[in-house]
Amino acid sequence: MTEVDEIVVKNFESKLRRLMDAYTQLSEENSALREQVDQQSAELDEAHKQYALLEKSYADLKLAKIISVDDTEIGNTQRRLSKLVREVDRCIALLNASKQTI
Repeated sequence: MTEVDEIVVKNFESKLRRLMDAYTQLSEENSALREQVDQQSAELDEAHKQYALLEKSYADLKLAKIISVDDTEIGNTQRRLSKLVREVDRCIALLNASKQTI
């Protein structure tokens, strides 16, 4: 081999080593990024589960709020029902009185 050939081979070997080192480095970086993606995907799945649970909890809470009645509402409702019952009783009494006169 001539001196020029040896220089060309050494340059080629040097470039090949650098290329192999770059490949190794990029391969390691790729592995690390894949692990990070897997971890974030798992965290996202957990967040979706927690969101669904909170959404269900919120819907249950809204339903409970609709169903629950405080003391003032109970009193108002009882008064309205009593008034309606008295009106129905008056109507029945009027109907009975009109039947007796017929």
